[in-house]
This record gives sequence, structure tokens and C-alpha cells, in this order.
Amino acid sequence: MRSPGDPSADSQGPIEESGSGGTDLLRWSGSRPGCPDSPQVTPLWNNPITMVGVFLAIVGLLGLLTFLLFSLAAPASNPYVDIIGFLVMPLILVFGLMVMPLGIFLRVWRLRRCDPGHPITLRLRRIDLSDPVQLRAVKVVVGGTFVFLPVVGVTSYQGYHFTDSIEFCAEACHTVMKPQAVTFARSGHARVACAECHIGSGAGWFVKSKLSGTRQVVAVLRDSYSRPIPPAIKHLRPARETCEHCHWPDKFFGDQLVQRSRFAADDANTPQQINMLLKTGGGARRAHDTLGIHTHVALAGRIEFVAVDEKLQEIPWVKLTNKDGSQTIYRSDGRASSDSRPEGQVRQMDCMDCHNRPAHAFLAPADAVDIALSEGALDPTLPYIKRQAVAALVHTYADPESAGIGITNALTEFYRSNYPEVWGERPRSIGKSTEAVVDIYRRSFFPHMKVDWRTYPDNIGHKISPGCFRCHAGHHVTESGQKISHACANCHTFLNAVEGDGESMVLQEGGFIHSPVLEGRHAELLCDKCHTGGVAPQGACAGCHTEQADFRAGNLSGFESLDIPAEPMADSVDCQDCHDLSQPTDLETIDASCMDCHEDEEERFTGMLATWEREVKQLMANAERDADTEMNRMLHALRQAGPLHNVEAARTILGAAVDSRTTD
Repeated sequence: MRSPGDPSADSQGPIEESGSGGTDLLRWSGSRPGCPDSPQVTPLWNNPITMVGVFLAIVGLLGLLTFLLFSLAAPASNPYVDIIGFLVMPLILVFGLMVMPLGIFLRVWRLRRCDPGHPITLRLRRIDLSDPVQLRAVKVVVGGTFVFLPVVGVTSYQGYHFTDSIEFCAEACHTVMKPQAVTFARSGHARVACAECHIGSGAGWFVKSKLSGTRQVVAVLRDSYSRPIPPAIKHLRPARETCEHCHWPDKFFGDQLVQRSRFAADDANTPQQINMLLKTGGGARRAHDTLGIHTHVALAGRIEFVAVDEKLQEIPWVKLTNKDGSQTIYRSDGRASSDSRPEGQVRQMDCMDCHNRPAHAFLAPADAVDIALSEGALDPTLPYIKRQAVAALVHTYADPESAGIGITNALTEFYRSNYPEVWGERPRSIGKSTEAVVDIYRRSFFPHMKVDWRTYPDNIGHKISPGCFRCHAGHHVTESGQKISHACANCHTFLNAVEGDGESMVLQEGGFIHSPVLEGRHAELLCDKCHTGGVAPQGACAGCHTEQADFRAGNLSGFESLDIPAEPMADSVDCQDCHDLSQPTDLETIDASCMDCHEDEEERFTGMLATWEREVKQLMANAERDADTEMNRMLHALRQAGPLHNVEAARTILGAAVDSRTTD
């Protein structure tokens, strides 16, 4: 560094250092490209870049302190608030601190460019309030702080609470969360803040929520999030730490009357009222043993299970720990209780394992249409409105706009073509019902996120989703053969109408009366196998057994080129003529039923089915030798359809398969 008295310092004009207290001020004269033409006195730190850095550092520091105070005072943490307060604000502070010396460096570089030999010192200014210039600067800083600090505080406070609000979680930052937002707004928890259930309080979940929230924000910014987003149940806090703040086990008690209005998919939309007592149970566990459904979470012991899939629907292992410490293990995988438990997520059962969609339930089309009919949004006097509305809803649409057009066209065209008198006399009723169906679609279907009623299984009940039957289907047994009970009466009692109508109706306790009556193997089917929430199957065998019916008629898909024949008795013999559901389904029983029609030809037809079966098995074995991919497809389709439902067609298909292999 050169002293001010060095002669070489005057090579480009007189330069001298001045300023009270040895302040870092530079005075120079002379002219050079990019240099001031007139003498100036300018401190190194007084430049726009450094001032911006000072401003950012102050904003970052005040913001960090403000969000820290709010986080300490808030009852629950919000990961997105924490991102702003503990990630964005520190970055602003650090960036400001980095910009400050950068401005000084650039200022020095410019001065050196004007005079490479100019002496430069960096000393702090001596504070002297008698100096008018310094006094004025102090007034500006103090006054600005008193104005700026309340503004930062108020805006930070409002920003904190906004990012902790339902509007922010559901709308402002979460277009990806639109399915959850729409269903949440119509749920019984619509006035509960998202963070209260999804985060709660406590340091551990405070940190987890921040990390999870950061990943979610990055995924949204990169457009790399899953479609649909995975169910949250695997990552939620135990219900004892959130739900039970409002719904504690001692509050549960007694039975509840549940009423459901259902409508048939016929021309009259025939209504059916379902009344049942739901044995909720529960109560004070310290007073007595709990009873009812809430025993699962209110009992003195505990229930644990292993789920082997992402949506917690497949549960092969259940352990009951009694209040005396004894344990009972139930398994559905055929292994011994003493064997190691299967790989998967281990959970202690709580409220969320049944109430897994308390605020984000996507109604199935059939259920949503039933509700709309019972509320009057859909006109139940319109012929087949239940059937046509559900059919229009389950059709695939690219987006809500296309769905609105498609649903409107489908319903209007149906009534215009099939019921012109209804179309001409009641256009307003049809229009109102059409709008209601479009509204149902917008509340339960979200093509952009690939979400509909089938995306997230609802474990309450056992219709549409397995629900209770994940464990209570009679498949989970102990080594001694004891099963987890699957008796309907354990959870509900139905109140069936036996006399009268309306207010004069007489109800009687009993089991559920299914229409049509289920017999044999059909009585053992789980509800969700038929009740899919979409278009109901036909009330006949062909409604579910479509492949078998098509095979009998010679119309099995994939075999059109073979011109397979129809079964000779397809038009004269119904399924029930051979399959008596009250009897076993083995070949001997069915063969015996043939004699009801062929009793005069008993010698000819006795054992006919067994002979056909042996023949088909041999043909199948011949076709399976060196079968290629296409042949395997044909054989699989034939097995599904049941070769004995059309033996002549089976011969044609298997013969073609063998000929194809021989030719190759």
C-alpha cells in the first residue's frame, strides 16, 4: 500500500485521503474513462450493491427471528411454514451477507481501475452525532427500523397463518391436491385445519413434517410427483396423538341407527330403505370389558397386524395381545403361528385403520347417484335415471370439460331416442338431473391426477372395498383352528320391514335380506366382488359369468376367426337347469341333474360329462406341448370360459391350436 506522500501517487492527478477520524474516504481529481470528472468523497461501503446486501441481510434476520417466535408459540408445526422460516429466510440472510463484501470489492476494483497506485484503507467510521451528516443517517436508520419492523412482523404473522390455513394447503400451493381439497370441503372435518391431523404437535413430527414438506415442494416444482399421490395413511401419526384429541375411546358407546336409501337400476328406480343398528360399542375401558366395533382400539390389550401392500389391503398376519399379556396369532398364509411374521409394514391398530378416509372420501358413482336421488337432486321419476347416470359417470373422459359434454350428450340422447314423450314434456327435469350428474363427476373424478372412487380403498364397512373383510373373511386362523369371527351379527343387526309402509311400517330385527337370494357358493362371496360402485351386473348368471355365457353362445372374444359354434342347448337350457346352487357343484351332481330331462336315455347320457372332461384334458395336454405365447393365450381363455360349457367349441379351438403347432 502506498503512502499519500509518495510522488508517484500524483501521476494521474492529486489524490488525498480525508475524513474525520481516519474514515475510509477517498478524494481524487483528474479525468479518466469511467472515472468521475469532479473530486468526490465516497465511502467504500456506500454503493448500491452493498446497500442491497445490507437490506437483504436485515430482512433475512428479522424474518428468521419472527418465524422462530411464531413456531415456538404455534400449537402445531406446518412444514411449508417451516420451509419459509427456516430455509428461505436463512438463505436470504446468507445471500445478503455475501453481497455486502462483493459490493465493496467491486468498488475497490473500480477505484483501482481509475488509479492503480491509489492507496486504499478500510477503517470504520467514528460515530459522532455532532456531525450533521452522521446524525441525519442515524435518524434515517432508526426511523426506518421503527417503520420496517412492524411491517415485517405483521406480514410475517399473516403469512404464517395463511400458510397454515386450509386455503393454502388445499388451493394456493396445491393444485396437485385438488382431489383431496374438493372432498375435504364436503367432509365432516371441513372446519379442522389440515395440520391438526396431518402433523400435530411435538418436536419429532415437527422435523419429519419439515423434511416431508421439502420433498413435496421440490416434487411439485419439478413436476415429478406421483399421479395419483400415494395414500397418506402409512405416514400419518398414530390416531391416539391426533384423532383422539376429539374422539377419545371413553366417548364411544352403544349402538347407532344407520339408514341408507338405495335405488334399483330398473325403469322405476325402485327405492329400498336399509335400516340397521351398528354396534359401535366402546365405552370406559376401566369400568368393564369393552364391546362392539370399537373394541379394536378401546380394549385393554392391543391388536397388531402386518400389511404387505402399499394400500394396507392385504393382511396375512394378525396378533391379539390380551390385557393379561397372553397373545394369539392369526394367519391367512397357511403358516404356523410360531413362524416368523411375513415381511411388510407392522402396525398397531388404531382409528385410522378403519376410518382411513375421514376427510377425503371419493364416493362411488352408484352411491353418489343414490344420495342425489334421495335428496331430490336427481328426479327419481325419470325412467332408468339411476342406471343411465352411473353408466355416464364411469365412462372415461380426458378432463372435466369433456366429461360435462359427454354426460350431457349421453343422458339427453337416451331420453330423446328411447322416451320421446318424457323428453318433450319434461326437459327441465332432465336438464336439472343432467347438471346433478355432472356435479357428481366433478366431485369424485379427477383425470389429471388419475383419481376416482377406485383409487383409494375406503375401509369403513365392506361394500366396494374389502374393508372389514381384510381380517374378518374367515381366512385368518390360529394353529388350533380358531378363526377371526366373520359373523354379520357381531357388528350390525338389520331392521327389516315386515308390515306396513312409511310411518306405519313395522320393523323386525334380523339378518340382511339380499335380493336376489344368494345360495350355495354365491352366499359366501364377499360384498365387494359384485358391488363395485359402478354399473351393477345383470341380475342373471350372465351378469357375472360373461365369458361362460359368451362361450355357450359361440361369441367368446378372441376366437372370431375360428367361427366357433354355439352350444346346441344354449337357447333351450338355462344355467340353473344344470347348476343347482343348493347342491354341490361337482360333475357327479351335475351329471345326475341331466337325468331330469334325459331319464329315458339314462344309459346313453350317464357319465357323459366325465367322458367329455377326459377328452378335453387330453386335447389340452396335446396343445400345451411347446405352446407359444399366442397358444397359451388361447388355452388360458378356454380355461376361464370352462371347456364343458361348449364341448364342440372346445374341440374346434384345441384342434386349431394343435394344427398351428404342427404346421410351425
